Parts: sequence; structure tokens; C-alpha cells
Amino acid sequence: MIKKIILGLMALILVAVAIYKWMPVGEKVNPLVYFDEFKGNANNLVYEDLRIPLQEPVMMIEDSIYVTYDFAKEYISDTIFYDSDEKVLTITNAREMLRMYPDADTGRLNFEEISVEEPIKELNGQLYIPAKLLGERYGVEIKKSKNSGLFTADNLAVAKSSAILKRSSSLRTHPQKRSIVLEELKKGEQVIIYKEESDFIRVRSETGIVGFIPKGDIKDVQQIKAEPLEEKQALPIPVPLNEKVKLVWDQMGSKTVGDWTSSKYANIDHANVISPTWFEFEDESGKLIDRGTKQYVAEAKQKNLQVWPLISHNFTTPALTKQILTSTAKRQYMIDQMIEKAKEYGYDGINVDIENIQPDISEVWVQFMRELYPQLKEVGLVVSVDVYMPSNWSGHYEREKIAQVCDYFIVMAYDQHWSGSETAGSVSELPWVEDGIQKNLEEVPKEKLVLGIPFYTRIWEEREEGLKATAYGMKPAQDMINRWEATPVLDENSGQNYVEVERNSTVYKVWIEDSMSIQKRIDLISQYDLAGYGAWKLGLETPNIWQELEAVK
Repeated sequence: MIKKIILGLMALILVAVAIYKWMPVGEKVNPLVYFDEFKGNANNLVYEDLRIPLQEPVMMIEDSIYVTYDFAKEYISDTIFYDSDEKVLTITNAREMLRMYPDADTGRLNFEEISVEEPIKELNGQLYIPAKLLGERYGVEIKKSKNSGLFTADNLAVAKSSAILKRSSSLRTHPQKRSIVLEELKKGEQVIIYKEESDFIRVRSETGIVGFIPKGDIKDVQQIKAEPLEEKQALPIPVPLNEKVKLVWDQMGSKTVGDWTSSKYANIDHANVISPTWFEFEDESGKLIDRGTKQYVAEAKQKNLQVWPLISHNFTTPALTKQILTSTAKRQYMIDQMIEKAKEYGYDGINVDIENIQPDISEVWVQFMRELYPQLKEVGLVVSVDVYMPSNWSGHYEREKIAQVCDYFIVMAYDQHWSGSETAGSVSELPWVEDGIQKNLEEVPKEKLVLGIPFYTRIWEEREEGLKATAYGMKPAQDMINRWEATPVLDENSGQNYVEVERNSTVYKVWIEDSMSIQKRIDLISQYDLAGYGAWKLGLETPNIWQELEAVK
């Protein structure tokens, strides 16, 4: 039986070998016609070893090479942003913001007007960007190949390898000797190497065609070194504070100096940053409500505090967020106001707290931060931003991109259960906080990640008619518990002290924010070596909390 099986397998192998031996050699085709990515009777583009499947992504305009905005944004960088309504192209990095306008020979670099040698063009509803500009800003070199109608693009900032053909070779569609031939390559021609696959290598020929040749057909493999981008673009921005962030938010509903002799500010010298809630969207033009004063900054400076005023969306008119962020002019108007007020009041930074971002405006939210950061850094301001805890519904905040354009990224690790929650629960369970830290660190450097901590709790009332939650500061919450004559117990799930009592057919539940819960949050900052804390909000804490916060060094 075994002998018959072996003989059968041998017969199958012989048949397969015979079929392969007599299989016809792959036919030769025109690659510009064969590949679906290429469009007939049009200019086509190969970026490294990718055939770009766009309709004429490159063209010659006035003897210069131009590429479409769609190609530049999708394949080079999404920091290339065109506002088609207002006809303005914005290109950003951590230090610079460049603005250009169709057919205009001037543009803007941060705050200066500059001359533009090759302007951007808008033709038949499509924006075209000079290849030279992409070379200068992103290190991408675009050239016309030897193959008529085909252009090649190379990212010079990425290292790769090249080789010389030691014999003639057929460039094929697949890593197989009998696959379709795209081009006959001659001995001595150079190829760019992209990857090995079996006994073949994926290469790009001198004419820009990508395919496979046998590994044995090459010699003199050499490394093509990466050419770093201009030093000013590449250098990271240093972290502005020489110590951990110890920030407290100071909620203010009007333009006031604040009573710095009151108990609210009694322990403020333990912090190093105060963030008054001064700025808010006022109307759809981008004008900001301004509650700032020079005297407030002067008082804070006397206590060795940096002042980073908060700018927020309008909680009562959330539609303003989309109306403002989708306009280049309105985004810039907001930024101009922040800079103007910094000169007037003398504050040190800005805290961005725009919370009602929806998925459909995620791109312009990121763009706002990309435009804000280089301009505020140019005038010496610290940029911090507040972002929700990671969740299924907050992924569109694009933490990794935002972390690149801020000095400090404050995760608002509270309101796990909020006033509208369907079930009672902690404002901020400790396991939930730690899980959020871990998820944030996948996208945000620890040197920038600041842990938001609550100075408040919620007292929940469960009644027959429904659930009610009321926010309390630490002392009023403790006073309520004392009136109940209740003894807190440790809740293992939340890691917090917990009280539950029943009075007059109402069940009260409290997950307590106290020195123990704060101490555990500070332990997490130490354990993960985070950049510090941000506490919401000043005046809700009890004095003993500052003893725990002193552990942040």
C-alpha cells in the first residue's frame, strides 16, 4: 500500500515537472498599458516602487514638474492641506507654517511675507503643487523618466539600496521565471532594490518600471544614504519646563483679577502652572470671549506660577466648533487673537480644550493644532492640549498627530461616569485610569503625557423615578457623608473609598475623591514617569490634598 502511494506521488511530481518545462515563456507587454494603475494617454507616476493609481498625478507646467494635491497629501504627507473654498494651501511642520495661494508670487512663512518662485496652480478644479517645493519641504525628488509619459518620485530622506546588472535580465510582473515580461534590461543598467522575495528581488528600473529579476543577475549592491531634511525642520522642540507639570485649572466666568488672598489660592504655591478659563468661541467669525487681565498674570507671577490660559469651544453653542475650524481664515483669526492677548497680558502659554470634536471635522481639528503650534512657538508660548481618555468613540481625536504639535498632552482622566450616565459609578476608577495611561503611551511620548486628575466627586441618588448625579467638591462631599454618619469602605473595583446609604427610599452612592485616591493617581504618574498632572479644578480640593501632590517631583 505504501509503495503504491509513493509511486503515485512520484508520478504526480513528474507530470508537474513536465508541465512546467513545456509551459510557454511569459509574453512581453507594455507596462503602461498592462497595469491598471496607469492611465492611457496621460502622464503616470511611480513613487518609489508604488504605481500611483490617480488620473494624471503629474504634469509639466511652464517647463516645471507639478504634481496633484491628491498625490501630495495621500502619498507624501497629510501636513499638506488645501482649503478649496478659500483657495489657500498650508504646509506645516513643528517649527514652520507655510501658506501659498494659486498663481500668487508671494506667500507667508509664519509671520513673514515671502517671495514664491513657482506658485501653486489650480487647473480644471485640480490643485497642482511644484515638485521643487515638495523636494525642499519633504525631501521628495520627482523626475521625468526615460520612459515617455512616466515620472518617478523618490523619498531622499529614506535609505535604500541600488545595484548594477551583471548580465541582461528580464523584468517580470511576478517573482517567477515564466511570468510576464515588462522590460528587457541590459548589462550595466542600474536598479533600485526594494525587497527580496524567494530567489528574486523587487526593483525599479532606470525607466521607472517596477518588477522582479533574479537575485543572481545583480552585482555591486550599494547603500543609498538618507539625506536628512533641513535641520530647522528636523529638530524636535525641547520640553519647555525643567520640572514636572503641576497644573491647576482656575474656572472663571467673568473678567476678574481674582481674590488671591482667598482660601481658593491658599496652597497655590505648591503648583507651578495655573490655567484660567479665559477664552471661548464667541461667534462664528472666530472671535474669542476674553476674560483675561494683566493683573491676574502679575499676581500669578508673584507666586512663581506660569499662566497658560484655557481656550475652549462654546458649550452652549457647539455648532460654532465646525463653523470655525473648517475655515483657514477663522482658524488664523483665533491664533492671531491668542498671540495678541499674550503680548497684552504677558502669559506664558495656551491650554487648548476643544472637546466636542466630531469625526467629520477630525481633519480640521488636527490642522488647527498644526497651524497653532509653530506660530505660538515662534513667540515663545507653551502649547498644551486636553484630550479625552481613549475609547471607541474618541479615536478620531488622532492622539499621535496631536502629540507631535503640542508641548504637553493632558489626558482628561475623569468623567468616566458623568451626570448623564445610565448607571452610577466613579468619576475616575483607578484601573480605568491606568488602562488609559497605557493606551495613550502607545501614541503619546511619556515626556509630554500629563495626567488629568479630579478634585471633585459625584453623589448619586437612585430613586424610583430615575437616577440623579450631582458634582461636589471634596469637602462638601465629605460633609454629606458625615451627616449620614456613614463609614467608607474600600471598593476593590475602583480602588477608592466608597459609601452607600439609603435614606427616605433613596439610595445614595459615592465613590470618594480624597487623599488616598489622589495618592494612587500620583503613584501612577511616578510608575509611568509621566510629565506631571493637571487638576480640575482649583478650589474643590481639601488642603491635605497638596501634601500628596508634593510627591510629584
